[in-house]
Amino acid sequence: FNCHRMKPALFNVPAEIKQKTVLSLRNVDDDQPPDPQLMRLDNMLIAEGVAGPDKGGGAAAAQNASAAAATQENAIEHSDYRAKLAQIRQIYSQELEKYEQACSEFTTHVMNLLREQSRTRPITPKEIERMVQIIHRKFSSIQMQLKQSTCEAVMILRSRFLDARRKRRNFSKQASEILNEYFYSHLSNPYPSEEAKEELA
Repeated sequence: FNCHRMKPALFNVPAEIKQKTVLSLRNVDDDQPPDPQLMRLDNMLIAEGVAGPDKGGGAAAAQNASAAAATQENAIEHSDYRAKLAQIRQIYSQELEKYEQACSEFTTHVMNLLREQSRTRPITPKEIERMVQIIHRKFSSIQMQLKQSTCEAVMILRSRFLDARRKRRNFSKQASEILNEYFYSHLSNPYPSEEAKEELA
């Protein structure tokens, strides 16, 4: 059949009919806007330094957040936070690489199958392109899940780190009374001067 002189004509007629009927029935949007939830997850991962070109952003933000407290205990906790964030970053990049590889391999496999089948049945390049879009859409749910679980891991890590810092920042009852007394006696200007800060300390 592959060598038959009428093969192009026999293929063109069903291909045209198929294109007019099947493709119009599917009505798949070619220009789908990016998923807003995926964009939010991407933005958060970039802000935390887990994804994007500057993968140190989250560590830098954590360093700035803890720069005020310079005790040895805080430095140990901060390095622990950075190490755990680096671990999350590493796991995320490994899993993202696996995802991209699996998506690429599967897409290539399906495209090869369709090209093989196009020898015996009419398959247009547009159909192959559409199938690739469908595959990418199916795979995007896996990507969404990966990004969501990574964001959750970062949020849990941040909440633990910030909760631990908040507990240490509580003043004693006596210190709270002194600060409240100063605040209420200086309501018109509640922010102390440098001299007043030294006196309060």
